[in-house]
Amino acid sequence: MSTGRILQYDADRRFGFIIPDGGGADVFVHASSVVKADALKKDRRVSFEVVNDDRRGKPRAEKVRVI
Repeated sequence: MSTGRILQYDADRRFGFIIPDGGGADVFVHASSVVKADALKKDRRVSFEVVNDDRRGKPRAEKVRVI
């Protein structure tokens, strides 16, 4: 499990980005991958798993939880 913080999250569009604690590229997050997506706000700390999005060929966050 990785940890990080929410860089930005658009509740209307239901997606945002996470900055991993260890550095590296921002990770895309969609509300469908979040437990209690309404709790996501800028700078909230989260834990998550990084998986490869085969459709886009980029990493995305799964199993996201506010910590």
